[in-house]
Amino acid sequence: MKRWAYPLRMCHLVAEAMAARIERSKKLFRWKFFRGDFHSHTQHSDGIGTIAETAEMVKIAKLDFQFVTDHWGITQAPECRKHGLWVGQEPGTQLHHLGILGLRRAYAPQMDFLADCAELQRLGATWFVPHPTGWWPTRIYPKEAWKILEKLPSPFLMEVCNGASNVINAFDFTDASARILWDGLLRKGRKVHALGNTDAHAPHSIGIVWNGVFASRCAERDVLAAIRAGRSFLSDGPLLQTTLGRAGMGMDASAADRQNGLRITAVDSEGLRSIRVIADGRLLMEFDARNRPFWERRVALPRRVRAYVRVEATASDARRAYSNPIYLR
Repeated sequence: MKRWAYPLRMCHLVAEAMAARIERSKKLFRWKFFRGDFHSHTQHSDGIGTIAETAEMVKIAKLDFQFVTDHWGITQAPECRKHGLWVGQEPGTQLHHLGILGLRRAYAPQMDFLADCAELQRLGATWFVPHPTGWWPTRIYPKEAWKILEKLPSPFLMEVCNGASNVINAFDFTDASARILWDGLLRKGRKVHALGNTDAHAPHSIGIVWNGVFASRCAERDVLAAIRAGRSFLSDGPLLQTTLGRAGMGMDASAADRQNGLRITAVDSEGLRSIRVIADGRLLMEFDARNRPFWERRVALPRRVRAYVRVEATASDARRAYSNPIYLR
């Protein structure tokens, strides 16, 4: 028992430190958001932790919400309700897994990826594509799994960071390839709203990456509506907001919106290293944030940018945040 408790306690300390850092950052950030994770596992499937241990780590990390998305059904639901956790599921289908939220019954996949996505849409579920290029350290998806995503209707949700098998730092080479896939889809005119989730199979990993959701209240229905609209950023440290005229993240920007420029606000109480603007799959501009805790600027968007723009903020200790795209029309 001591061999289990000691490493878990170390992870508690890391989560506590990050929670304190984010609380300090919030004092510099003008927008209300709720912080949480849409993907984790427990002993109800292939995780090693209990629901109670997950709930304890959520509390320590000061997350506002946590979904438990066990495989093979929703047997975790009664226990999750008891501990204040939200319920999802993650069955496998053709080429991919499916993250399913907001559905009150277990979903039996047809093993046809596109048909399953269409059926979940019909059922009113909020669904996302987890670890779209594979997961660390050895699972690498074939290019066929990348290609089939081009056939999904826009918009859809996809993990751009998945923390499976990681502790402390969620980002690895599979997330780098997911980012390449994301930019490729966006460049082709697809609308893909990004998520960053731990995919924790042990409570130790809860809190290593999370989503900042701009919802009116921290209720499951409101949070899910916000991510379906792309009103969120993913992060393991910094806070990030972007607007283009009246258009915010996940929205279509008009020609009039473009005239007002791209407004970027990034915050990290530990200091920011850089701000990068990505447009149409390329680095459009990069700014040295000079270790400041608060960085804000309005920048002009060149006419050559056609499809989308998004922003990445990197903290002084290399922790990062990605905005969701603003789509151009």
